[in-house]
Amino acid sequence: MDDLVKYKETLPLRGPSADFGFLRADSSDEVFDVTGKAVQVCETWLLRPYRGALMMLGWLSIYKEGSRLGRLQQGTVVTAYLCVIMATFVLQGLLCFQRDVLFLSEEVCIANKTVDADRVCCDRHVVTAFIVPDFLILTSYLFGLYLFSSAETEHLSKLAEEVFIKTTSAAGGNYPKTLIVTIGAYFLAGIAWIVSSFVLRLLYLVAFKYWDSDIVIYWSDTFQISGSIKHGLIMGSIIGFIFLDLVYAASIINYAIQSELNVHLLKAIARSVDIKLYRDLDEAYKEIDNAERNLRVLNGKTATGASLVIFNLSISAIVSFQKLEQLSNGKALPPHNLAHSLFVTSLNTLLWAAMVVFAFVQASRVTAAGLGLKRSGVSRRSRPFQYTASQQSDLDSFVLYTQAVKLRAKLFGVPVVPWVMYAAVTVLCFVLIMMIKTDIYNPFPNV
Repeated sequence: MDDLVKYKETLPLRGPSADFGFLRADSSDEVFDVTGKAVQVCETWLLRPYRGALMMLGWLSIYKEGSRLGRLQQGTVVTAYLCVIMATFVLQGLLCFQRDVLFLSEEVCIANKTVDADRVCCDRHVVTAFIVPDFLILTSYLFGLYLFSSAETEHLSKLAEEVFIKTTSAAGGNYPKTLIVTIGAYFLAGIAWIVSSFVLRLLYLVAFKYWDSDIVIYWSDTFQISGSIKHGLIMGSIIGFIFLDLVYAASIINYAIQSELNVHLLKAIARSVDIKLYRDLDEAYKEIDNAERNLRVLNGKTATGASLVIFNLSISAIVSFQKLEQLSNGKALPPHNLAHSLFVTSLNTLLWAAMVVFAFVQASRVTAAGLGLKRSGVSRRSRPFQYTASQQSDLDSFVLYTQAVKLRAKLFGVPVVPWVMYAAVTVLCFVLIMMIKTDIYNPFPNV
């Protein structure tokens, strides 16, 4: 309530809201009421679903934090989740199947017949091929457990309420409906990604005929997997993949939501500076300094957890793209339907790449919002009449401060700058087109 009282004093009766898509309020009491409702809406539509998702992963307790029952419940969920993850790793090795890649050897036995079955010979390097991605996903889960066992959840709650109150103030008492819809869309996008991944796993098994009863997974003459045992192990691995996808989606969506909140906060501060909602520059200094602290949190543990997942997703995208190239050039081993396999593998590649691109786009949007705030600081010097009570030296100091403050998002410890993203995409597209034109790479020569 102290925050609400503080902001009630600074809220104008009306204010433009075209940039945010706000619901409007027309009186001082209504402004105060809408601000309170904004915090309530933040709790209902953001924090509760967010905490619910973390509870499913065991990163938060259902009961009161720190209580004996809460620790017991969370420990049980974490133990069960780790057992499912480890079992999924074992099943992948037994089935020579890493989500969307079949690790098959180049031995002739694949084409041979034994009784009425086709042998699928597993590559002996399948174990080493799983170590890096499995270690990274396990590390990502444990890091998420460590992250949310600390003060991360409290920070998100504080940041969300701060953003809702601040954007309400900057928009003349109209709470940010667009922000609510956007964050809700992120939750739905995460669910859609998990469902898409599950469907593609099934399509992959069908396209490569891996589910067929006459296919035998061959390790040696004394160890073969076939029939109902093979089907049971495959279904177990598919279910386990859902749990792995939950870790992927939770880490990326968590980073995306915090990035979105920081984007709206930076835009609201810039808007407040532009239309002089601050009574003096000291208030602006405090708001910008607080925004910089929020970005340090985003660029710290949150970005580290997201970077681990991004690295693993990037490996999956590269391996899937390599599989696509092998299929298109006839290098892949049978049995498979070429057209179906190309289609499903292409979708797999896009699925992994989509999450990676999404994270980098969110980081670049944060940096762009920070640059927008810097431009607002420079404009105060060119239009000093808005802050007539401030001296020229104070305005100059404010300009220097806004240019010196670091309002950039980082991934892998490196600032993500919008123009670098545009340049990278442009160069990548140009190189890919040149490779296709010169026949260095032809994605579909046999289709």
